[in-house]
Parts: sequence; C-alpha cells; structure tokens
Amino acid sequence: GKYKEALDIFMALQQTALRKNGEIFLEAAQCKTMLKAPKAEIMALLDSAVCVQRGVASAPYVLARGRAYDSDGEYHKAFRDYLVYDSLMSGRGSDDFYYIKYKCEVNIRQYQIALNDIAHAIVLNPREPVYYAEMASLQLRVNQPDKAVQTCNLALRLPDADSLSDLYIIKGVALCETGKKEEGLDCLRTANEKGDSRAQKLIDKYNKK
Repeated sequence: GKYKEALDIFMALQQTALRKNGEIFLEAAQCKTMLKAPKAEIMALLDSAVCVQRGVASAPYVLARGRAYDSDGEYHKAFRDYLVYDSLMSGRGSDDFYYIKYKCEVNIRQYQIALNDIAHAIVLNPREPVYYAEMASLQLRVNQPDKAVQTCNLALRLPDADSLSDLYIIKGVALCETGKKEEGLDCLRTANEKGDSRAQKLIDKYNKK
C-alpha cells in the first residue's frame, strides 16, 4: 500500500533502459490512480505505456487505457481502444473483454456491434447466464422480442440460471409484447416469487392491457 514510494521507483525506472517496457508506465499509472492523482496525469502515463511498444506487445496497455476511458465515461475513446485491442489480438480476446466491449457499445448506441460482441462472449463462455440476460435485454430493446425469448430459453437450461430473475423478467415482457400474455405473466410471477421488485409493477401493467 505504499503507493507514493512505489510511484517514485517506477518514475525513476522510466529513466533507465526499462523505459522501453510499457509495464513501467502502466504500474506508475496504477499508483497514481490509487493516490487519486489528476486524470490527465494518469492518462499521460497510459498513453506512454501504449506508445513505447509496437504491435501485439502494446495490446495490454491499449486495453488498460480503454478501460480507464470507459470508467471515466469517455465511451467513444474507450470504444476506439477496444477496437484496436481486438485487432491486435486478431479477435482472440477473452469473454470478459467482449463483455466490457459490449457494455461500452451499448452506451454509444452501437447496438448491432454490441449484439455481435455479447454473442461472441457467449460462444467463448456458454455457461455464463449473465451474458444471455444481457443479450436478451438488448434484443428486447431493439424490438427483437422473439429472439429475446429464444435467448432466455437457452439461458434457463444452464444449471446456475434459475436464480437469475432478470431472465424471467425479460422473457415475461417479451412474451407479453408478442401477444403471449398468459405465458408472459407466468414468467413475471416467477420473477416476483424470486423477490424481484420490478415484477409486480409489470404484472399490474400487463394485466390492464
């Protein structure tokens, strides 16, 4: 936890031959983050981490900078770094990467790209029910309720999915919106039984229709 002392060491190392290694700049940026330094100082170090190495070697630093932009709400800048990282990795990122890229794309309303990326995350990790819930939610948002139901059905076959009430909420709304009101209400009642506070309002809404 001695971030100031660590920062001083990393800054000193930038004056040595190790300055050609982006890790020195990344570690310094992380120390500054913990010390609550101005954002501009942190981003300058991340820029240096990206620039000192070329090609695939720069990939982890491009991703780190993208995540920093993302956490600061600069989603378009984050999106550009995520695209660069994906290219450097030749599309071989982890499921977690495609999930954070998906969330960034939703924030900038790049919905089709986001759907592609959350689908990619599912291919890489087909046993994570949260990914299915995210995909179904976006499918519902872009007026693809039938696909949202299909995605929820796939998720609900997973052993850990039953506890995720989001799937029942999304499926219930999607069914109600496609005219399958009773099936939809059954899903919403299940979500209500699981303690989801949104369910009763939705049940009341669709009962009035």
